[in-house]
Amino acid sequence: MKIRSIFLSSNSDSSLPIVDFCNKNGILLARRSFISFQQVPFEVPGEWEVIFFSSPRSFDFFASDDFSPESNQQIACIGSETKNHIESKGYVVSFFGENAGNPKEIAVKFKEWLGSRRALFPQSARSNKSIEVELPEAQKIPLVVYETVEDPILFRTAFSIYIFTSPSNYLSFISLNTIPNEAKILAWGTTTAQVIVNSGKSVDFILETSTYSELHRILLKLI
Repeated sequence: MKIRSIFLSSNSDSSLPIVDFCNKNGILLARRSFISFQQVPFEVPGEWEVIFFSSPRSFDFFASDDFSPESNQQIACIGSETKNHIESKGYVVSFFGENAGNPKEIAVKFKEWLGSRRALFPQSARSNKSIEVELPEAQKIPLVVYETVEDPILFRTAFSIYIFTSPSNYLSFISLNTIPNEAKILAWGTTTAQVIVNSGKSVDFILETSTYSELHRILLKLI
């Protein structure tokens, strides 16, 4: 197919390689998140052995300058991009998922790795709880540290490819916009893909590792 334009529901620095890709190939790129985030007050419980971060954002909203795990506490996270972000801040990640786009698979492996320990889950008020759902109630401590707010705008342009990085971004997008039937849709993992399918749309590609390097490889194949 001829890719003339791409919509990406993220304008983070991590997506800059996609900007370079589009510039080199003469592709119009629109980068915009359709959601925003707000800190909410929270108190950190004391009785936990593992803290699990589902995204770089959940880490940033939780971790303050004086965040320092005790000797008996470990850090876990959803995938390699979140791991790299946490470790860039000077922390050690003891567990991370290899295929961040498949949270069910990660949940099973995390449950096995966790054993009988209790895990703390800093998260959004709209979290899908994809990892903690596999754990018994006694082993999980959900902690809301931020809320996700829809921030939609109307796009006049139709795109060849639509890339949605989260369920919330997709739902906010379609609240004001439609996706042409001939367009390709890429989903950031199975959870995002399921929300898209539930709305009546087909998903052409699902990112397994949910990384921009994987997205770059898919786009190379499409051109």
